[in-house]
Amino acid sequence: MSLDAYLTHWGLTPDGPAIRTPSSDLMPVQWRERPAMLKVARSVEEQRGNDLMVWLDGQGVAQVFRHGSEALLLERLEVTPSLADWALSGQDDRATRVLCGAAAGIHSARAQPGPNLPDLTRWFRALGQAQGQGGAFAQGWATAQALLVDPQDVRPLHGDLHHGNVLHSPERGWLVIDPKGLIGERAFDFANMLCNPTLEHALTLGRLEQQSALIAREAGLDRARLLAWVGAYAALSAAWHLEDGQDELAQQSLSVSALAHSLL
Repeated sequence: MSLDAYLTHWGLTPDGPAIRTPSSDLMPVQWRERPAMLKVARSVEEQRGNDLMVWLDGQGVAQVFRHGSEALLLERLEVTPSLADWALSGQDDRATRVLCGAAAGIHSARAQPGPNLPDLTRWFRALGQAQGQGGAFAQGWATAQALLVDPQDVRPLHGDLHHGNVLHSPERGWLVIDPKGLIGERAFDFANMLCNPTLEHALTLGRLEQQSALIAREAGLDRARLLAWVGAYAALSAAWHLEDGQDELAQQSLSVSALAHSLL
């Protein structure tokens, strides 16, 4: 159903203009005299993320008030304060600690079995196709293969955990939105943090060394394995950028990958 259809179906009042992303339609609404966000997925990937949000049941994530086959009615969160703004204004450590806390909420054990989600091996297909170009693509693919064949601490993952996907609630603190929904090694969810909030910032002298050490301490991860995931994920991100014709971003992602490998 469309946004308009869900407005009627769930008795919602529009509270701002509709927002269209490549994979979803969103609209701020009022529901039972409280602010909420209506999200209607337009891709299978986004529907998987919706399933994960429902399963997480408000623990570390925005609360789901209602859900349908392709739609969620979510707790509306605030865009300020912004973790990206913190990171870019000299408060990188502060932002990273919040992100690690958000990840802990996502990764904590639940009594109910998780939804049916794809594993990371499928997620890395684009890098497998790009690795024939050699260089950092081939290096990233080799690292990914070594990690994927021997996964550790496997659990449901967000899949796209970064500064823009952790927002603030005055009542409940920092909460996660927009998961992709994957199954795999817990450390993978931290790799994208080190490629954000911008690739330029990720490549700042000393930043990867400092933030990877902080994440390893905060999240209880092996730092070398975390850096290996950064090397693999950044190469995968470069492959996605190439598919989208974003050559400059692809080259920056490859630089992050090469930097991560150099620290191993």
